[in-house]
Amino acid sequence: MRDTSARILKTKNAISEALVSLIENNDYSEITVQEIAAVCNISRRTIYRHFKTKDEILSYGFRSCVGKLADHISLSEDNDLHKLCLSYFKFWEENMDRLLMMSEAGVLFSFGPEFDSLVTVMADRIPASPAYSALTPSEISYFRYRFAYEAAGFWQITLLWSREDNRRSAEEMASVMVKILKSSDG
Repeated sequence: MRDTSARILKTKNAISEALVSLIENNDYSEITVQEIAAVCNISRRTIYRHFKTKDEILSYGFRSCVGKLADHISLSEDNDLHKLCLSYFKFWEENMDRLLMMSEAGVLFSFGPEFDSLVTVMADRIPASPAYSALTPSEISYFRYRFAYEAAGFWQITLLWSREDNRRSAEEMASVMVKILKSSDG
């Protein structure tokens, strides 16, 4: 018996990667589903079984990226803010080529909604710190909202950092982010 879920996942990933490979050398708006199918060596019909639109394929790719980033963060053994920031920036440092390519192609618009799910993962990782355990339920609620607000800044800082000519290391960026977040404590 075939493992259809593994096969479906493999097909969806292949379709997503085919779109990414086409984005490297083509204008996103001009890429067709037929071209994506040709790169995958599958039919358009197969693509439409999994995705309704090209934007949906792109969104799936970003969700996969967020999943990998969340996994990367969850592998961090420590839950302090600096370690979480470092894990975040190391992931993007390792994936900088893809981030820059997607930025240059003008398709990062699809990443924003997917980033929201990452904010939840990061907020859920910090509660293991000793300081968090002393918070009241009301303070915990405030913390989660504040973290969601501040984490949106992670994405903007990531984009700014990715465009620097003399890009700082992930370690330097983690320190910068912690300093920013701590300076907003009030």
